[in-house]
Amino acid sequence: MAHSDLLPALELYARTRRTALAPQWDAELREMDLGEGVEALETVRVSLDWERPHIIAGRPQPDEFPLLVHDPDQGWAVALQWIAEDRLALVGGSATLEWSEDQTYFALTIPDPLREGDVSAFGIFASAIKKRSRVLVIAGIATVFANILTLATSLYAMQLYDRVIPLASFETLFVLTAGVLFALILDLTLRSLRAILIEAEAQNIDKEVSEFFFARAQAIRLDARPQGIGTMAAQIQGQEQIRQVMSASSLFVFADLPFAIFFIVVIAFIGGSLALVPIISLPIALLMALGLARIIRNGAERSQVTGNQKNGMLVEMLDASETVKANLGGWQMISRWNRLIRDVHHYEDPVKRASAVSGSVFSSLQQGTYVAVMGFGAYLAATGQITTGGLLACSIIVGRINGPLIAQLPNLIVQWGYARSSLKALDSLLQYPVERTSASGGLRPEVVRGPILVRNASFAYGDAPPALEVDALDIKPGERVAIVGGVGAGKSTLLKVLAGLYSPKSGSVSVGGYDLGQIAEDVARRQIGYLSQNARLVRGSLRDSLTMGLGHIADDDLINTAKATGLEALFAEQQRGLDTVVQEGGAGLSGGQRALVGLNRLIHLSPTIWLLDEPTAALDSGSEKAALDALENALGKDDILMLATHKLQLIERFTRVIVMSQGRIMGTEPASEFMRKMRERSGAGRPPQGVPGAVTTQIRKGKKP
Repeated sequence: MAHSDLLPALELYARTRRTALAPQWDAELREMDLGEGVEALETVRVSLDWERPHIIAGRPQPDEFPLLVHDPDQGWAVALQWIAEDRLALVGGSATLEWSEDQTYFALTIPDPLREGDVSAFGIFASAIKKRSRVLVIAGIATVFANILTLATSLYAMQLYDRVIPLASFETLFVLTAGVLFALILDLTLRSLRAILIEAEAQNIDKEVSEFFFARAQAIRLDARPQGIGTMAAQIQGQEQIRQVMSASSLFVFADLPFAIFFIVVIAFIGGSLALVPIISLPIALLMALGLARIIRNGAERSQVTGNQKNGMLVEMLDASETVKANLGGWQMISRWNRLIRDVHHYEDPVKRASAVSGSVFSSLQQGTYVAVMGFGAYLAATGQITTGGLLACSIIVGRINGPLIAQLPNLIVQWGYARSSLKALDSLLQYPVERTSASGGLRPEVVRGPILVRNASFAYGDAPPALEVDALDIKPGERVAIVGGVGAGKSTLLKVLAGLYSPKSGSVSVGGYDLGQIAEDVARRQIGYLSQNARLVRGSLRDSLTMGLGHIADDDLINTAKATGLEALFAEQQRGLDTVVQEGGAGLSGGQRALVGLNRLIHLSPTIWLLDEPTAALDSGSEKAALDALENALGKDDILMLATHKLQLIERFTRVIVMSQGRIMGTEPASEFMRKMRERSGAGRPPQGVPGAVTTQIRKGKKP
């Protein structure tokens, strides 16, 4: 085996560890020269920004498996367990490997943006910071020496006034000046190093934390997701305010604040009782800061909530602009917008006033402290208790306390007030339930096939009455099932429950003997294909939309499938072909074109269970026939197809019909029998075109079709 075996070995290792890898995780790696031997793993780790693997020293212990192993002769593999004194079982087949001291064993941590267990927003940030404790320790050491070097200028001034000027000692002046210049250069170096380290790690922390919250938002169960998408987006964006507090300038205030005590001690050593001035002024400043923080905290929380609502309305207006314009709803939206703006200003005003007043108060306190030091110091110097050089040095050190520390407190308090409210908003986001198998874990069978068994399953949207109640439903492998019923009958809800997008409130749904809720999400999405009746596309190229989550698919396959379904007309005449840009939501494409894109992707996915919700509702008869013919050709013999439709002329393509009404299955029978009864009701010579009202009425009276 060559080093290229590393990539499939990593996939095997992830599967063994029950951890999901992104569909195209190795796309760039396959174009790279990974190097030879164990160096290839380091190249992959750096490229993917993974944590450094743990190298197992000596003979692996039984509790350390599974492990990624590199053998100089056989290459990369995944060791599962000892099966003899010097022989290991390998994952995948019945292969074994004889142990040798020349082999290298690795334990990898494959990044998972989601965390299992109870987490809090503060805990996520704290965990990210803890991982970088080494850098923070270095920055802390730099802070200590930088603050000590800060005293160089004050001591330099003191020596000038007390020794150089009275004695005209120019040699001493030269030595002191050279020394203080060296101290300033060293101080500049340390502070620059500290700033670079902190900013670099702040970006890494922001990347890790933002990935977590983005993944968490995606993993929220669709049936539990908040209705206000814009408000939810604003909650996620709240991490930016937390990041501002984590920036270098803010952290430096926290890091430098303890040195205020150190500076006061130095003032006491130089100026004696002159230290009483900062001893009194510093607690006053801190108490004022605490009071200001309380005022700002209350206003910031309420302002944050209203601001999130404003952001939600903005997203809603932009997304529904066509509906708003068509229904002359512009003035109504402006009225709602203005009310939200007034609410935002109402809650922000106390924060802004407190911040403005605090800036003036702290500035006055800073100047008053300086005047007190100079005035009291002049008295002490005049009475011979301190020297004039000592007075000058103390005034410089007091400025170091008042300026960089106290002067920055108001802005820091405002930032922290908004950061606290952002943490609460993120905490509320974490309270929403996520898919049980979104993170690592869950069952990972190689293939998931029918039958589909539903027992006493019910589902409701929030606190509303049940939208779906199914006592029993069995779908056998190879069945082609049409689901019919009037508007609001529960067809879409049933398909989403069977797809695992919605979790039943009670009862069970199993596929191939596995509880659907226990199958790992990435496995379920590969084996159970679902196409919504409102297919939305994300911004990117047409190729991206066709291959989303599927990895690399050859252009020939994309084109051939597009020809079969009729999608080829979308890009055949475009200059950019498959690289044609698709706008957000698929804007610029018709509903039929969006549905065909979704159907093409589903065909490339080639699941074992196909769940389609009105896939041809927006297609003309010719396009519909082409799309359904391509779908039939893509189906495997034992694949299950379930399709919700209002078009009864499609029933002939199916073997079975399920009739639904008010969230319940009212009847199920062979498609041929269902169509015979429908023709009888419609009258001779008039083929049925849709679900007639008579069927729904009779269903509600308890009669089966």
